[in-house]
Order: sequence, then structure tokens, then C-alpha cells
Amino acid sequence: MADTATPLRPARATKQSGKDSASGLLMSVIRTLSASENNEQRDREKARLEKEYRKSDQRLDQLITRHDQSLKDVMQIFGDVSGRLADSRKRIRTIKENLAACKRLLHCKRDELKERWLEGVEHKHVMLLLEQIDEVRDVGERVGGYINKKHYLHATQLLVTSLNRLRTDLKMVEALKEVNSDLHARKEKLHDTLIEELHRHLYQRWTKEVLSLRRQGSGRDSSHTLTRAGSDRASLGTGKADKARKNLFEMMAPTNKVKGLGEGETIQEDVSGSDPEANAQHFMAILVECLALLGKLPEAVETIKRRMQKELGVIIQRTTQQIVEYHPPAPPDDPPISGHAYLKADSRDAKLLQELLQVVFEQFRLVVAAHQSVLGSMRSSADKHGIEVHLYSMPDVWSKVQAAMQVLLSEYLDLSQLGNSQQQAPAAFTEAATDISSFFTKKRTPRSKNYSLFKFEASYHAMTMNSYLMEQAAEQGGIDGIDAADGNTASAGNSKSKSVNEKTLVCSPSPHNITAVFNPLLSFIREIEDALGCSPGTHCTLYVFITDYIKDAFLAQLHVETAGRLEQATKALDQWRTCKDPQVLKALKISRPLLQSSISVWQSIEELRWLLGALPLYADHFVSMMCNTLMNYRETCQAAYRGITQPDSEDKRIISATWAKDEDISRFLRDLPNWRALQAGVTSECAIEGEENPEEVGERNRKEAEILTGNLGDQLIPQHEILADPAQLRTLAHLQESLEWFGTCIVKFATSLPVKSSSSGILVSGEVPPVSDASVQTLTSLAKDFEELAHTCLLVLHLEVRLHCFFYLLPVARGGGFATGLDSQEPDGEVLKLIKDLATIDEALTNTLHPRKCKYIFEGLGPLIANILMTSVIHIRRINENGIKKMCRNIFSIQQQLTNITMTRELALDQARQYYEMLYHTPEEILNAIMNRGKQFSELEYINALQLLHRSSPGTSQEVLHSHLQRLSEILGDIGVTV
Repeated sequence: MADTATPLRPARATKQSGKDSASGLLMSVIRTLSASENNEQRDREKARLEKEYRKSDQRLDQLITRHDQSLKDVMQIFGDVSGRLADSRKRIRTIKENLAACKRLLHCKRDELKERWLEGVEHKHVMLLLEQIDEVRDVGERVGGYINKKHYLHATQLLVTSLNRLRTDLKMVEALKEVNSDLHARKEKLHDTLIEELHRHLYQRWTKEVLSLRRQGSGRDSSHTLTRAGSDRASLGTGKADKARKNLFEMMAPTNKVKGLGEGETIQEDVSGSDPEANAQHFMAILVECLALLGKLPEAVETIKRRMQKELGVIIQRTTQQIVEYHPPAPPDDPPISGHAYLKADSRDAKLLQELLQVVFEQFRLVVAAHQSVLGSMRSSADKHGIEVHLYSMPDVWSKVQAAMQVLLSEYLDLSQLGNSQQQAPAAFTEAATDISSFFTKKRTPRSKNYSLFKFEASYHAMTMNSYLMEQAAEQGGIDGIDAADGNTASAGNSKSKSVNEKTLVCSPSPHNITAVFNPLLSFIREIEDALGCSPGTHCTLYVFITDYIKDAFLAQLHVETAGRLEQATKALDQWRTCKDPQVLKALKISRPLLQSSISVWQSIEELRWLLGALPLYADHFVSMMCNTLMNYRETCQAAYRGITQPDSEDKRIISATWAKDEDISRFLRDLPNWRALQAGVTSECAIEGEENPEEVGERNRKEAEILTGNLGDQLIPQHEILADPAQLRTLAHLQESLEWFGTCIVKFATSLPVKSSSSGILVSGEVPPVSDASVQTLTSLAKDFEELAHTCLLVLHLEVRLHCFFYLLPVARGGGFATGLDSQEPDGEVLKLIKDLATIDEALTNTLHPRKCKYIFEGLGPLIANILMTSVIHIRRINENGIKKMCRNIFSIQQQLTNITMTRELALDQARQYYEMLYHTPEEILNAIMNRGKQFSELEYINALQLLHRSSPGTSQEVLHSHLQRLSEILGDIGVTV
């Protein structure tokens, strides 16, 4: 009702607009009346005005009637407001009169009031002092309570405020002297507590959580823990442990920069929270603020700088102890095949050492992040409280981290023993132009002298490590106390009293440990250099330490060890030792025994190949070492080959080696389909273009036999020109098999190497880096040299077996005994020797060479022996039936032996037997058989047979022989025309 009764005020603009229109209308009427010429016009204007006024009156009456209630309400409200204003003016006049009366009364008692006011102020101050005394008396207990709850900021503020009161307001209170002494003692104790808490958060709290999280992620499963070593810490899940891990590494995030306090800002401490340490950065800022309030910030900075190196060492010791406890010593593994001391990537020691580094790296990253946070807080607190302090910098922290890493690496790389056990590397591995054959020549063994390869006494690392060890020895008790407080000591069963110098290590110290840690170290070094802002081309001290160690120590020792391996390989090759260990052969995926020297050198190459990924910065150096090693071994193998094929002076030769070096014979043998099939790895007798038919095989074997017979001539072979000892053939077979395998391995390795010309420039840790194209070409060329020498050995064996046939069979025909009257049931003595020799050679080569190679060596012996026996007819003076039987018996014995070797029937020997059986017939019968059955042998073979029959019949004249030869020529001519 009140809202409906309230009158509406008309718009001011509308009212103003009506007034303006009325004024304008009045001025128009005045102008009209002034301008009118007669009364009639004025009357009309008057009548019009009256009419308009009547309309206005009517409209006004309507409006009043319509808004009658609103007008009444307005008048009523106006009356109420006027009454209230009148009452207010009356009350104000009364108040003014009362104030004037009070002023007059107060002026009369001013002195008495001032005295009472002073007494009130004095009593108030006394009460305040009493309250302060009561508060100071309870400060000790309150401070202790705050400290127990880790509310250090409240404790510090209360303690500082109370001490200030005792120095100022309560200075003269004698009863508070004992309280003052107690609070000063609590101040010093609080200072020590703050320092220890700050160091605990800098070095111990987060590092212990890193270790516990790694244990939670892996449990007691040692192998699973080792597998997780070095895993990417960015792969965080949603579990409780993963969330805690994520909280740990939030401190290291690049976007998580520590912000200092702005002007007027203060650090607040939440005493209602259950865990004051939940926010580590805020808690450390509180600790720094407390130290600043106590005035101990400069001392705290010096303490941090002084204890930094020791605390980093304690982290390493604690981590080592934890890893050793959770990975008990495993049973000793079998020694590596190579017998070398390298830590392979999958070995237990390598994984433990890599896990140690990864855990230490994670902790050091957290330590650095914590120092960065503390430095920001110190800088803000110093500016806020006006404290002049010389702060350390982040490069100082990284410097201490690098020094601690150098101490750790010095322990595992065994720098103390390196110089006493190594000798200078031979120049053969560093200077390519040196005469490499001189390394393998026999020389007097010089007396070994122990001397250091290098020294670190004047280096930054040595001074840092020495100072660290001295400090550690002096504070060993403190370290043990910290470890005991952290609960990280070993179990009671394993606890023993140890000296200061006795340390727990996850693996045995060795210079070769660098291969397991180099890549993780390189990644950590990049982080350090990025943090330090090193310009391109400049490196941190840890990088310089590692590279100097590798260059001056590890590579020098590697040269010595590689030279020693090569020397052992040379001795093994001199003694022709072979490796028959099934485990070694299975590991190398080979089925035939190989020379120990080849396996040893290949293992050296494999170790150098592994070093390409383990130490990628020195890939070109290792490839160069490979090339030099291969060149040296090539010279050794060539010398060994010459030792077999040239055992005496130059005037004495081995025919097979001479023929193998002959370009025509070598090219002819290598162009034959059986050689190409052998190189293609085909077990069946077929050519690359297609299969050979028996006629082609026979023609090829006859051609080979003719060429070898032509090169040999009619002279007998001296025994010193063949390799009569089967052991030498076995050795040559071992050399062939070993070098072929060795060359194939080198070719595969060379083709697998990435080259710089086709490299993408992105290198993954642990992978083989790209090497120069020239190095790959050199490796390929050396591999071809080994394969070529292996091929030469195979050709020598191929030819040597054939020369043995010549050696034993050529004297058979020249020895006579084919026209005696005795019918001997035994083959010829030389044939028996050949059979025994072939059996011995087969036994020697079967256990040494691949069956394909044995087939290549013995294949074609039948046609060769048949050719030798059939061409030997010209050297037989006489022959009768007993002689023919003897020769057929010789052929049958040889054929039986070859069948046992090749497991196929030698058809060529059947033809040779038929050839000698043909001698049972007279010349006329032979000629008639040619007429009736056709040609079975060559014209020369028929001529030789007819001549032998003529020599075997002394009463036959030369004219008869000529007539038989003439008729043979005519018959063969007619057959040729017919054909």
C-alpha cells in the first residue's frame, strides 16, 4: 500500500519543456496582437486563447481528479518531515547548552583530573610489565613446545622478542637473570637445531625418500631393481609412490623458480597443519628466516659451505650401503670368454654401478634444487633484515658436486693402482706409419719397469679429494652418527669394525668401470654445463677429469692390453692352438674348431666395437685401433701361411702354393662352376647360371686334370715339394676356416657401422656413433685381405691333394713289374700309400673344414687319377695279363677309397679300368671293336695303347705298328665323318 500511495515525481525535463512551450506561445500571441490591424482580428485571437484556456482548465481538472490521492500523500509526508526537523533543532540546542555547562565544570577541576590520569598511566605500565614478566617466565616451555612441533618460526619470534624485552624493558629486573641465561642457551640450541634441520632438508630427507621410492617400485626383487636402474624418471604413474616421486622432482622443474619475498611481505607459519614439513621449500624458507631473526645467517652460510663436501660424500656412502644391502653378493659368474675385465652392459656389476650413479644423480639434482631454494630465501631474508652476508653461488654447489663425483669415480676407477700396473703402449697402435711387422718379430724381453703413466697430485681433483679424505677421516664419527640416526646402517650380522680407509663398494675397482658409467656421466655433465651456462667449446671440471682419465690412462692401458692380446694370439698361432670349447663355439655360432688366435683377435675387435657405444666420443680412435690390430694380425697370418708353404729357403718351393699364386691357374680354378657354387654356399654341384650335366662336369674335371698335368710335365715330384705331413694340411685347413670366418665377421661388422656421410646427427646413448667413411673402407679392405688369404689356403689344399696323387701314381708306371709271371693279389705299394694318404687327409680335413669345402677338395680326383693312370701307359715298357690285372686292381682299390670319401661312384675310374681291360685284346680286336661299338677313348689314348701292345710283343715289326696306327686313323676319320 505504501508503494502505491507514494506520489510519482514528474520528470524535470518534461516540466522544463512545457514551460518553454508556454513562453513561446505567449510571445507568439503578443506578436500577433501587436501586428493586428483591427479589433476583429484581436477578437478572433482572444476567442482562440479563451478556447485554449478552457481546454487547459479541463485538462488540469482531470489531472487533479486523477492524482488526488497522491497530492494528499505528498502533503502529509511534507508535514511529517517538517515536524521532525523542528524536534531535531530543539534537541541540538539542548546538547549545546549541556556541553557548555560541562566545559565550565571541568575547567574548575582540571588539576585533580590530571593527577588521576597520571596515576592511571603508571598503573597501566606496571600491569604491562607484570604481564611481560609472566610471559617471559613461560617462554622457555613455549619455545620447547614449538620446537617439538617443528614450528620454528613461532619459536624464534617468541625467543627473539623475549630476549629483546630482557635487554630493554626488563633489563633491571634482577629476578629474570636466570631466565635470561636459559633463553640464551635455548637460542644457541635453537641455532644448532636450525642448522641441522636445514642440512637434513638439503641432503638427507629427500635423498632418503628417493631410496625408499626406488625400493617401493622394485621391492626385494634384485633383478627387477637392476632392470629399473637408469629408467626415465619422467614416466610417473598415478600410484602413491609415483605421486611421491613426482613431488620430489617438482623441485627440479625448470619452471619452478624460487621467488624471493617482496617488499613488506612476511613468511607465515601455519601452526594448525599436521605436517609442517609438507612443503619443503616453504619449510626451508622458514628455517632461513629463523636464522636471520637470530642474527646467525652469516654463520649458517659458512657452515653450509664448510659441510657441503662432507654431506655429498655421506650421500654417496649412504646410497652405496643401501644398494649393497638390497643386492646381496651373487655367486661368482663364469669368467667371460675373452677373459677381459670389461663391464658389459648386462653384467651385474655394471647394473649395480649404473644404478648407484643414477640414484646419486637424482639425489644431487634434488640437493642442487634445494640449495637454489635456500639461496633465494637467504637473499630475501638478508635484504629484509638488512644483514650483510657473503652468499655462495650455484656454481659453487655444482663445483662441490663435481668434486664429489670425482672422488666417487676415483674409487671405482682405481686410480691408485693404475700407474703401478701399466706400461707405455707400443707405438704400433698410435702411429699408422710405423712398421707393424716389427711388433711381431722376436726380440729380447726388456726388464719391466713400474712407473706411473700420469699423476694427479697438482690437479684440482687431487687437492679436492685429499682435502675431502682428510675431512672425512676427522669427522668419521659424525658420519657414523648420522647414518645411525637415519637407520641406514648395515644389519647386525654384517656389521664389523672398519677402518677409515675401508669403504663399501658395489663392485670391484677397475679402470674398465669407465665403460659402464661414461654415457650416464656424459648426460649428467651436460646438465651441469647447461646449469653453469658454459659456452660452446668450454667444459666443466668433471668433463675435463673424465676425458683426461680416458685419454691418459684408460686408452693407454687399452693399448697395452690389446698389444698383449695380439702377442698371445701370435704365440697361439705359432703353436697352432685351436679352440674346441663347446661353450665358446656355441657363443660364436660356429660348428668347426677355429684357431685360438682368430677367436682371441675377434674378441678384441668385439670389445672395441662395444667400446664404440660405451665411449662414443672416442669412436674414431677405437676404429683406428681395430684397423691397426687387423693389419698386425694380417701380417701374422701371412707369416704363418708362409711358414707352412715356404718352410725352408727360397730355392725350395711347395708346388701347390706356387700354383695357387699363379694368376692363370688361380683364375682358371676360380672360374670353374664348383668354385662359384662353393662361394655362393650351394651344397649341390651346380653353377650360378644353372645346373651342370654330367658331360659338363666330366669335361671340366678332364680340363682341370689336363692343365695340372701340363703344368707338372713328365718329371717326378720331389717329396719336399709337397706337404706330406697331414698335420700341416690340418693346420692349413684350420687357418682357412678361421680366416674365412674372421673375414666374414669383419665384413658384417664394417657394413653395420654407421658412417658420418649418411648420419642424421642424432645419437642415442649406448648406440654406435657414426665413423668416417675411410675407416669403414679400411676395415672392408682388410676383411677382403683375410678372405683372399682364406681362398688361397683352400686352393692350396685343393691342389695339394691332386699333387699327392701325382706324387704317388707317377712312379707306378715307371717302376715296371707289369710283365712278370707272378700274379700278385695286392695293389701296388705306391697305390697303397696313396690310399692311406687320402684316408689320412680325409680324416684331417673332415674334422676341420665344412663339408662343402671337403667336397670341393676331393671332387674331381677320380677323373684326375684316371687321367694320370691312362697317360702313364707311355711309361710302361711291357705289360701282360698279370700286369693288366694288377693295374685294374690298383684302379679298383683307389676307386673304393674315393667312394668311401666322396660317397659317390667315380665313373672316370671305371673308364680307366675299361681302358686297361682293353689291353687284353689284340690290336686287330681293338680296331674291330672301334668299328663295331664306336669310339670310347681319345685317339691319343688308342695310340698309346697300341704302342704298349706293340712293346709287349717283341716279335712284332714296326711296319705292323704303323699299319695299325694307319688303320686307326682311317677308322676314327670315318667315324668322325659319320658322326
